[in-house]
Amino acid sequence: MAQSDTIRLAARKRWVAAAALILMAMPAPIRAQEASSALIGNWQGTYVCAQGKTGLTLTIDRQDGDRFSGVFQFYPLRENITVPEGCFTVSGRIRSGGALDITGSKWIERPNGYITVDLHGRVGQGGADMSGTVETPGYGRLCSRFELTRSTTKPSVDDTCRAEAPAVSSTPEGSGLSVAAAP
Repeated sequence: MAQSDTIRLAARKRWVAAAALILMAMPAPIRAQEASSALIGNWQGTYVCAQGKTGLTLTIDRQDGDRFSGVFQFYPLRENITVPEGCFTVSGRIRSGGALDITGSKWIERPNGYITVDLHGRVGQGGADMSGTVETPGYGRLCSRFELTRSTTKPSVDDTCRAEAPAVSSTPEGSGLSVAAAP
């Protein structure tokens, strides 16, 4: 082997070793099962739909692998006191990389004139927050975004909304979280 070939081979080995170190230092994507387990608990935040900025509490209390279920409650905020309270059961699925889809299952308390919509999001690095987009299939663009943060305090969920969440079940591919929106 010529000296120039030896130098090129040594340089290539150093480059491969450096690339391997960089890849190992990068945060690993959230695996579906790990993220699903990490979702159990209380999440509080807001979403924006036609009725304006609305408070929400998502309580995820069951999980099995990449599937989970719980209760979603929405309510007025100080800056938007006209929003009624409502809630329904949810089931969801977490996919690789922390992407999640949650589907509304059964209304527990449904305000008059409200529709369900889809929410597609992603769990943040470290599992402390989740955010994404809210869609209203068949109704145009009534909604925009949601943002939730893991809550360490017990949420003030209306007693009516503390219904038993359904058993974890599979949800169709591409389904999303049903939340309430005023058309």
